[in-house]
Amino acid sequence: MSQNNNFADLAASLVQLERPLVIAVDGRSASGKSTFAQHLAQEMNCPTVHTDDIAWNHSFFDWWPLLIDNVLKPLLAGHNVGWKPAAWTEHGRDGMIEIAAGPALLIEGVGSSRQELTEWINIVIWIETSASLAEQRGLVRDGPEAREFWFEWQRTERSFLANDRPWERATVVVDGNSDELSYWLRTTWPSPASSG
Repeated sequence: MSQNNNFADLAASLVQLERPLVIAVDGRSASGKSTFAQHLAQEMNCPTVHTDDIAWNHSFFDWWPLLIDNVLKPLLAGHNVGWKPAAWTEHGRDGMIEIAAGPALLIEGVGSSRQELTEWINIVIWIETSASLAEQRGLVRDGPEAREFWFEWQRTERSFLANDRPWERATVVVDGNSDELSYWLRTTWPSPASSG
């Protein structure tokens, strides 16, 4: 398997697939998902929805029905999304999740390619990063005041990932252990998939 770190090449391969195209960028917390998704979204000129926004003050991992009902269903039907999760209202968070309908969408976050979303996702990108490096990055990113929360989150995340095993569904695997974020194709590109 040849490695590559050219986002333009990856984007060019992805845009040839059947539309609408839903791409999940999954991996441990602090693995480099957001950085990778940002670069890829820029190359593909497509929006990104972050599962952290769906899950905010709702649930660590039981947010997937909200994503399907309020984001994926309307977008794949060709409708723009303008949705404010109930937890945002309850806890005084301003704004809403706004996404314009288009030919492609990135979903970024831990569990973005979870089994319950399989029929909605065309391509899974897994960011492979060691647990120790992800922990180090996470503690630096979130600061010492988030240390207790980080370890609580990690326990839940480890259990979720062990059961869901999203890396087994990945077509693209990214080396998140280096700053280069090089990637390789685990398999050939799939046949165009229906969104269900």
